[in-house]
Formats: sequence, C-alpha cells, structure tokens
Amino acid sequence: MAVIVEPVVTREKAAALLAEQSEHSCLDYKHPLDPATTRDLVELAKDVAAMQAEPDGGYLLIGADDHGNPVAGLTDSCARHFDDATLRRKLGKYLSEPEIRTARHEFKGILTVLIYVQPSPYGFCIIHAPGEYEEPLGDAEKPRKRTIFRPGEVFVRHGTRSERWNDADRERLIGQVLDRRKEQWRQELSREWSAQLDSVLAATRLERLSLQAVSWQLDADAFEQLITELLRRGDDIALRTLLNSAARDAESLYPNQSEELEQLLDRFTIAAALCIDHERPAWFHRVLGALVRIYELGFLDPQPRAAWLWLEIMTRVYALGALAVRDEVWTAVRLLADRQPQHHSVRRYGGWIRHALTVASRAKLIGEQDGGMLASAHNVVRALGALHPDRSAEHESVLTSLCQFDVYSCLVVMGEQGTTEGRLFNPGFARYYSQRSDPAFERIAIDPAVRAALFDGDDAFLAETMSAMSRYASQEAFRFDGWEGIGSRDARRFIKEHGTDRHQDT
Repeated sequence: MAVIVEPVVTREKAAALLAEQSEHSCLDYKHPLDPATTRDLVELAKDVAAMQAEPDGGYLLIGADDHGNPVAGLTDSCARHFDDATLRRKLGKYLSEPEIRTARHEFKGILTVLIYVQPSPYGFCIIHAPGEYEEPLGDAEKPRKRTIFRPGEVFVRHGTRSERWNDADRERLIGQVLDRRKEQWRQELSREWSAQLDSVLAATRLERLSLQAVSWQLDADAFEQLITELLRRGDDIALRTLLNSAARDAESLYPNQSEELEQLLDRFTIAAALCIDHERPAWFHRVLGALVRIYELGFLDPQPRAAWLWLEIMTRVYALGALAVRDEVWTAVRLLADRQPQHHSVRRYGGWIRHALTVASRAKLIGEQDGGMLASAHNVVRALGALHPDRSAEHESVLTSLCQFDVYSCLVVMGEQGTTEGRLFNPGFARYYSQRSDPAFERIAIDPAVRAALFDGDDAFLAETMSAMSRYASQEAFRFDGWEGIGSRDARRFIKEHGTDRHQDT
C-alpha cells in the first residue's frame, strides 16, 4: 500500500498505519523504547532526522513489531516522555528544531505512541551534536562507547532503514530544495500581477485589468481574489479566457509530473470551490468540464504518468465534494461523483472516481483500498483556503464531510448503473469511525429531496444499495479497527422497512 502522510496523530490514523502491516520509507514501526535513556533517545533521533528528509515527513509508531502488530512493553511512565514538548526538547540536543506531533493510543489493551515528523523546511536535517551511548558488554568488561552519528552528518531513509546519505541521496535532496525554491520564485514572479490586481480591485476598475494578467499563475490568494471578483461581476469573457488558457497549458505541462501542473490543478480547484460556495452552478459546470478534459489527456499517454494525473485530479474532486456536502449543494455532489471522461475504460467503473483509484492502485500510487484517498484529499484541503472557507481545515467536520462524500459518491454511481456490483465502488469511509459516515446514510434515508438529487432508483433499491455498502465496509473495517456498521437508527429503519430479507443486514 501507499502511506499517506498528513499532520495528524489520531487513533484513526494510527489504526490505518498499523493496518499497512509493513514498514515504508515514511513509516517505521518500533518496539517499545524509553526516550529517558540515552541509548533509546539517540536511536530515535537518528530515525527522526531521516524522516525529516522525506518529502512529506513521516511517522514513527512506537510499540509495534515489523508487521504492524502492537506489542506489550510500553509503560505509562515511558509514554510520558513522548509528550510533544518533552520529546522535542530532548531531540533538540541533536537536531535543530525538529517539528513533531505525538499521541498515545491503545489497541486491544496495548499502549502505543504515534509520532508525526514534519519534513525539514531546508530539505534535510544536519545533525549538530554527537549521538553516543555506552553499551554494556559483561560483568567483567568496561562498557563500550557506541557512536551512532556525528555532527555534520545527514540521515535519510533507504527503504525501511535510516542510514547516512550517499551521492544519489544528495542529488535527490538538493532537488527537493530547488523545488521549494522554485515555488518561492513563482510567488515572487506573481507579485507583480498580484499588485496590479490589487490596484485595479481597490479602484473598482476591473475592466482595466489586461487579460494577460488573468492567469492561473497568480499565487493562490491573489487567484482566489480574482476569481471571486470576476464571479461577482459576471465577467464571462475573462473567465472563459482563463479556463481556455489553463486547459491549453495543462496539455503542454502534462507529460511531466511537475509542480507547475499540480499548481494549475490547484487553481482549477480554487475556481470550482468558489463556484460551489458562491452558488454559481453554470460556472461550476464549466470548471468541472475543463477538469474532465484534462483527465482525458491521460488516455493519450503511458499508464504510470496517466495514473499520477488521474490520482491528482481525484484528490481534488474529493476535496471539492466535501465542501459541496457541507454547503449542501447536492447538484455539485452528483456532478463530482459521476463524471465519465470519454474513454471505454471509464464506463466499466461507472465514472472517473473508481477508474482513477483502480489504475492508481495498480500503479502502486495508492493502496488497494481507496480509504487513503480521504487522507490525500484532506491534505489538499489543508493547502487551499478556498476549500475550507467555513472552518479550520483540522475541524472535525472537514474529515467527516470527506467520509460523507465517499458515501454519496458510491450511492450516486450505483443508482445510475442500477447495480450494487463491487466494481463500482470501494468504501474508503470504512477506515474511519461510523459517526463520520452515518450522517450521509441518515440524510439520504430521511430526506426525499436529497434522495431525489443523488439517487436513481426506488426505495427498495436504495435499501439494497445501502445494505451492500454496509457489507463491503464491514469487511474492510476489520483491518482498520474503525467503522462498526451503520449506526443511524433512521438509516437502519429505512433498510429494514424497504429492503428484502436478503439485504437487511447492516
């Protein structure tokens, strides 16, 4: 599977990481240790330094064997030393300002600690103090001093091991630094356009803004301000020009998995989010249509790059779907769920969501189950303010709305296809607690307007569909210690009243 790194240390995240059942470059299982001892602290500092060199950071899960099974041995007294502030101070003896988050979780009565390590803003960590401890040899011999690292050294992850960097690592890490510098350079280049935009908007003379300045290459804040003003004034010429030029640029950028293309997709996402939030359905349909056309570029190219493109688009679709759920824009929820780019391979899966996730899984860009999509989409929400205008990106309702969109998207596709076949959906929400997805099951069961907007079929078929989703989700949830079945009484009552005996188990 692919581990999705996000700045959270919740029990749901810890359960998902244990369910990986194998270590990754950004995930290290560690047997119980005590950072109050010099030996364990030095070993932990080495792993934290290596995780800081990962592009997105990583996780250390204390209290698990190499296969993700919780193992006894971590005591309450030891766990207290993993408090954020305490551990950060201890690690600071060797590492410069390590940014970490920690949390304690119990699984089947066994205590574990999850540590999130933020990537270094400089691309990698240079150790500034020696990591040494004395290793006892026997009763008659003096302890031997063991040196794990020295000042000036850099550690990286080689597969599942934390080791000193080599020439190949140096090139890769320097590339990471350059990529971050490029983003700063792009922001600097966009300031001139942003200044012109601010001046024009302040003088309320938008018509004086040249179409050349109406660009997706503006920084995110300036772009959001521009689209908001264009929507408010109904400037369809500028909006059409922007969408057309961005779609052309996507075609030239696509052959490379570049930050520029990711930025372009982000700008489309911002525009779509503003259309949802400001209730501009016609323009939302146009922006979404442009995203579909970009998706279709992948059918002209070899699979690995196509899989990357489709996955990048789909993470943004989920992020937009969560906003549409919170805003209760049900037409947008349906449109996001059921788009069918023009290619025969999409039809088998009923739409682009399942198609993208299946191809991405085969390309090993994401796990076999698409629950990781929700974590990836949450990272997109964190990055773009337009996707959470109503609250903080870390507010519980954001993750909950992602789970609800996952439920609704499955229902939309199965309703349109008239079947509950497993090829059409995979319940990513099963990685999370039932209370996150329950509101979606309940809403479609009790609200005829929502049911009419999202589901094609009578009540009996809806009951069958919900029951099928429950069965699939229960199978998946066994691995993640999360979802416990449909908890909503209204949803369960709906299934019982309208379903057949064969489809009433939830």
